Amino acid sequence: MMNKKIGCVIAYTPGHNNYGTSLQGYAMLKKIQQLGYDCEVIQYKKCLSIFQKLNFIINAIRAGETKELYSRFTRNDILKKYPNYAAGIKLRTTAVNKYKEKKLIPLFHEYVGYKALHQGSKNYAAVVVGSDQVWTPMSLPNKFFNLLFVDDSIPKIAYASSFGVSEIPNFQKKATGAYLDRFKAIGVREQRGKEIVDTLSHKQAIVVADPTLLLTKEEWEDEIADSTVNEKEPYIFCYFLGTNQKAREAVKKLKKETGYKIITIRHMDEYVPEDEFFGDEAPYDVDPNDFVKYISKAEYVCTDSFHCSVFSTIFHRKFMTFYRFASSSKTGRNSRIDSLFNVLGINKEHIFNDGDIVSKINSRIDWDLVDNNLSTLRANSIQFLNDALK
Repeated sequence: MMNKKIGCVIAYTPGHNNYGTSLQGYAMLKKIQQLGYDCEVIQYKKCLSIFQKLNFIINAIRAGETKELYSRFTRNDILKKYPNYAAGIKLRTTAVNKYKEKKLIPLFHEYVGYKALHQGSKNYAAVVVGSDQVWTPMSLPNKFFNLLFVDDSIPKIAYASSFGVSEIPNFQKKATGAYLDRFKAIGVREQRGKEIVDTLSHKQAIVVADPTLLLTKEEWEDEIADSTVNEKEPYIFCYFLGTNQKAREAVKKLKKETGYKIITIRHMDEYVPEDEFFGDEAPYDVDPNDFVKYISKAEYVCTDSFHCSVFSTIFHRKFMTFYRFASSSKTGRNSRIDSLFNVLGINKEHIFNDGDIVSKINSRIDWDLVDNNLSTLRANSIQFLNDALK
């Protein structure tokens, strides 16, 4: 396969400024290049008919994603209503876009329309999809992240792909099994994802590391060396994607007990009015490497984010992870947190339900055990990827 490029399908949306999405996409591309392959990011510009757009909306409603749909349709109204928030988001998006222009976009190859996308798939020795929540029930009709566009003759590989949910809706189970059966090799990010693959398809999945875990602490330190973040005082770094106010109150208690200031990144997935009054500093001009730098130098990290938890682990921070979704929610994303903690052997005291945050966040983590588990997971994951590409 060395005579052809590897086509990579990564989670990417123009204007989307989630840090974890950018970092895991970059880490996967870098690892594939380190293995000796030339790679190209397949970018799909959709030309959808009214019927296809309607089908997408119907599918999302049936899959229980009405909140996400509502958020998409009302985003511009929220920006108009809160001009200061809009200005901040513009600043953040500019910072993230500069990172993408340097790290990701040079590898992009855009295909306009589904016919060109399908034909273009024949240009590659193999097509790899991953990582992050690329197989959500909402994305099924697009035929993109599930690699339904890829020609039957081209090997299809999933690396650390995530369904993002604990259950696949009944009306999608047959179609999900059908696209999974087309893959040569399937690596998923969570144990629950493996169970879904093993149950719905004729394939056997293995649990592999999120791409951000494939790079060592030293490699990440090299990546963030040019970050301008340079905090002199100790601080609590807060990164909440959800709206859980109990989490904010717990962080305020931690601040009261320690005297450390709170640095927070506001309004990531949606506008949260209460967050206008949360935190001592709330910078917007933050790119993905700045985000990692803030984590690496924090005294404490509090988050409901999977990737923020990952980097807290890589840099051995004292951290607390909060569930973003109700445990009973079938469309919730908590399984990835549980899987991360289980695989690496992180003390469950660091998932906050209730109680004293100060004692819990200071509870001991056996970093030698975690690092050994991570080394094994990293080695096995790289071996899986290398074998799949051969």
